[in-house]
Amino acid sequence: MREVVAVITARGGSNGFPGKNLALFRGRPLVTHTVSTALETPGIGRVVVTTDDPVIASHSTGALVVTRPPALSGPESRSVDAVLHVVAELGLSDALLVLLQPTTPLRTSADITECLTLHDNRPTGSVIQMTTATHHPWKSCILHNGHITPAHDWPDLEAPRQSLPPPLRPTGGIYLVSAADLTTHRRFFIPEVRAQLIPADRAIDIDTPADLARAHLSTST
Repeated sequence: MREVVAVITARGGSNGFPGKNLALFRGRPLVTHTVSTALETPGIGRVVVTTDDPVIASHSTGALVVTRPPALSGPESRSVDAVLHVVAELGLSDALLVLLQPTTPLRTSADITECLTLHDNRPTGSVIQMTTATHHPWKSCILHNGHITPAHDWPDLEAPRQSLPPPLRPTGGIYLVSAADLTTHRRFFIPEVRAQLIPADRAIDIDTPADLARAHLSTST
């Protein structure tokens, strides 16, 4: 079995919700809550926080902190690049990586364990936490040069919803992938992609204070 490393991405800046990763959730900063969830999960060998913010680092007790360079800390920075930086810094080329974002605090250690079971230490392929989508993506359009095109196909725009395949969306809570796959493809969705399903009331991704308030009201965890 390869080493399993939880990587928590927590940069300091956030245009829409300043200080988001340090916002309090049930008495603890979001980043602290996520570190605790990772540490409680059997099978995780190391927990790493990648951040550019010394205050976030100070609230990451129990995790190894990797300082993220400015080039990977801006508003357009991608999580995949921050995680690949961790892989390079710590020499994790043979590890299984579990990306955990502090902004999805209703994800549990049992969810992570289920993802590890679903992955089954395969040589390739990923596991992504998903939930049911409320709007079917095949009933969407894209505006281009003043006219629309269907996201999938014209007939789907008028098809009864129940005749279409049930849609899922990523929660943002868990992405499980090997370091080798991530390095080769630079993405988290690596076929065969398996889904770990959770109910929609636990799939809250915090982008605003209103999202945080909704997460506090959840009784699912």
